[in-house]
Amino acid sequence: MNQSPEKQPSAFKQEWEAKKLLKQAKKKARKQLQKQGHSHSEATTMVKSALKKIVADNRPERKSAGRGS
Repeated sequence: MNQSPEKQPSAFKQEWEAKKLLKQAKKKARKQLQKQGHSHSEATTMVKSALKKIVADNRPERKSAGRGS
């Protein structure tokens, strides 16, 4: 089986590109919030909290370990 490395990008490259896209999206969101009148630190905090909320929503739900009911 002759598979050239160009056909299947490495995991490192995929992770690097994903991080780059995330960084660009965060910067764009922060700049947009600053245009709306928020300070740099306020905008940064808002972007971070929004990202945390998105990550938390994508996590699988935990089942309770309690008894009965």
